[in-house]
Amino acid sequence: MENKIPSYLLQPGNDQHELANAKVIRLSFLDKTLMNSATAVKSIYVQAENASKENFIQKISPHIKLISLIYLVLIISFVSHHKAQIIITIFIFALFIMARLNIFKVYKKIFFLAFIFGFIVVLPASLNIITPGKIIFNIITINKPLHFWIYTIPQNIGFTENGLKVVSLIFLRILNSVSLAMLIIFTTSFPSFIKSFKILGVPDTFLMIISLAYKYIFILSRTIEETYFALRSRLSGNIKNSKIRELISGRIFFIFKKSMIIYESTYYAMVSRGYQGKVLLHSQKKLTAMDFVTLIIIVAFGVWIIYL
Repeated sequence: MENKIPSYLLQPGNDQHELANAKVIRLSFLDKTLMNSATAVKSIYVQAENASKENFIQKISPHIKLISLIYLVLIISFVSHHKAQIIITIFIFALFIMARLNIFKVYKKIFFLAFIFGFIVVLPASLNIITPGKIIFNIITINKPLHFWIYTIPQNIGFTENGLKVVSLIFLRILNSVSLAMLIIFTTSFPSFIKSFKILGVPDTFLMIISLAYKYIFILSRTIEETYFALRSRLSGNIKNSKIRELISGRIFFIFKKSMIIYESTYYAMVSRGYQGKVLLHSQKKLTAMDFVTLIIIVAFGVWIIYL
């Protein structure tokens, strides 16, 4: 049979050289938004894949994980000294190592959230205006103290020792809480974790709404991405962002309608397979000895932290 492949496809090209000399293409706002959205959606799929790995943390029952999460978050909230919070941080970090997750990637997200909500937001609480105490670092000095209603602004404004202790304690609490939540998220699939809320008496209707909304987000995101890139593949040249926005806005209804059709088809498929509006537990299996041992260890650890 004669080879009909063009000769230029059979010749090795200098792709790397051409890419190196090529100009950097600036993506439009919509391209960047869709690419970031697609990355976020794919990361959730990656989370589900990570949760399917076989190791000690993944084998623990989702019900035990939910109980442990609530229990340890309460312990983290009640503990008010730095030593215990640091021990909890080390304990959670050890669990991440046991789960064989990407420590650098996960903790980069954890520290970002903890830095924003546990440091930047509460940093003003370290000023002597809010938390009185010995000033460690003076920021500004005014001519005389100011009195406004029931508030008094001192002459020297700066960070106090007690204020920095309060901020560091809040930072550790948020860091530990976010780390623990991330550990559960990356070691438990979303459907099984949602279904585990039945042990708390959450109604089936509420769990069904959350589960179906979770599926609908993926369907709608995938539909928008496919429609947009199918449209861009038929365009040539540099198109202004305003023109692209006009084209996309004209297809919003079509995208929504298409996603609704796919969503309804998914629901009918669930009904045809026996779905009756009731959320079944993730597993009808009995709790194993490992689950009971894990729960005992978590409870003992929390009691030890409280009396430390």
